[in-house]
Amino acid sequence: MNVLDRPLRPGDPVAIIEDEEVNRRATGWIVEEADFTPVPVSRIPVSLEELFAEIEDKAVAVICDHRLGRGGNVSYYGAEVVAKSNQRKIPAVLLTSYANSDENSTIRRWRSEIPMLLSRGADSDPDRLAQALSLAEQECRGIYTEARKPYRVIVRVQDLRYGPEEVVAECVVTAWQPRTTVDVPASMITDFLDLPIEQLVGKRLSAEVNIYAPTAGELYFRDFKMGPGVPAGW
Repeated sequence: MNVLDRPLRPGDPVAIIEDEEVNRRATGWIVEEADFTPVPVSRIPVSLEELFAEIEDKAVAVICDHRLGRGGNVSYYGAEVVAKSNQRKIPAVLLTSYANSDENSTIRRWRSEIPMLLSRGADSDPDRLAQALSLAEQECRGIYTEARKPYRVIVRVQDLRYGPEEVVAECVVTAWQPRTTVDVPASMITDFLDLPIEQLVGKRLSAEVNIYAPTAGELYFRDFKMGPGVPAGW
């Protein structure tokens, strides 16, 4: 199935990727109320390729939880599933209880391909889901809202914070809010640069950022490069 051959329409099958049965049922109700047909994925495969092989045969869109590894050997997060689903032109939405706690870390890593992040509870209603699926469908077609368009801008690494799981770079995006720091996984930056993490502090980089995002949680970063040096006399 390829939804891009036509718009999403009532009755379309939507895959629900959720490892907890109670949440899977709750999400199924929301999908039904949004006039789509829920297709629960009860067993989360070990590999993403297996997962997509199952999805592509059964559904034209996806709604996925973020933390999928409870009680299994799953090594990927739902944010990666949603991002790669949208890259495959299968509209996908991330719905999770961990929206606030993970948005600056494991979700930020894939945020450029996640058009809308829904928080379970606050955003668990059919209208929000329909809106999120519509936005994902539009981005699959290459149509972006102003809040999601990327611009190449300067990003300055102000400090590093060493957490229990990963190092976080506290970044300033002057073109967004010059007095606010935004948390970015440091490895996201060094994946693009030949530079040790400990040398990031003070560096001026360039990256593609959606600088019209209304909140820090909606910012995404991609394609980091070394930025211009500080002008003489500063």
